[in-house]
Amino acid sequence: MDITLVDNDIKDLTFDVKEGDTLNLNLAAFKGFPNSNIVVKVSANGHFKGAFADFSKGEGKFVLNVILEGDGSSCDWHLSSLAANQDKKVFDTSVTHLAKHTSAEMSNYGITMGESHLTFTGVSSITKGAIKTVTRQAAKIIVFDPLCDGRCSPVLKIDENDVDASHAAIVGRLNEDHLFYLQSRGISLPVAKRLITLGYLKPIESYFADQKLVAKIDGSIEEGI
Repeated sequence: MDITLVDNDIKDLTFDVKEGDTLNLNLAAFKGFPNSNIVVKVSANGHFKGAFADFSKGEGKFVLNVILEGDGSSCDWHLSSLAANQDKKVFDTSVTHLAKHTSAEMSNYGITMGESHLTFTGVSSITKGAIKTVTRQAAKIIVFDPLCDGRCSPVLKIDENDVDASHAAIVGRLNEDHLFYLQSRGISLPVAKRLITLGYLKPIESYFADQKLVAKIDGSIEEGI
C-alpha cells in the first residue's frame, strides 16, 4: 500500500500493516508545521517504509510511533527537515520491538538557520523476548547561524541480550575540512556551503515516486538555502 500525504493531510492517524504486507508512507510539508501523532502497527513479516520531507514553517511537535508487533516485521524511516527564521520544531520518532527477528532503521537529518530551533528525539525500545532484533537510530543536525539551536537525543531501552542496537547523535556546524577541500579547488565559500547542504537534504527525494512532488521538494531545498 502506497500513501502520500501533503501539508494539511498530515494529521493524527493510525495504520495497521497486516501480515506480509508493506506500507509505503510518504509525507511532505511546505506550509504550516504539521502538529500530528502517527502510529504504525506492523504484524508478522510486515514492513513499514516511511519518508518525511519537511520544509514547513512555524512550530510544534510531530510524533511517530512504530510498533513492530509480529515476528520478522520491520521499519525503515527517513526524515529531512529545514528550520529557518523563528521556527521551533520537535520530531519524536520512536520504534518498539515486541517480537523476534524484527528490524528498524531510523534516520533524521536536519538543518537549522536564523533563530530557529530543531530537536530530534526518539526511543528505540526492545522488550524482553524480542531476540535477534536489529535497531539503529541516527540523528544529525547542521547548525548554520549563531542564534539557532539544534538538539538530538535518541535513546535505547533494551530488555533483551541477544540483539544488535545502536544510535548516533551529531550536532555541529558545516565540516571545515569539507569546506577547505572545495575552496582549494576554486569553489567560493558560499557555493561550497550550498553544495554541502544540497548533499545533506536532497537524498530524501529518492524516497518519493511522484515527480511533481519531487520537483516541489527540490525547489523548497533550493529556496531554503
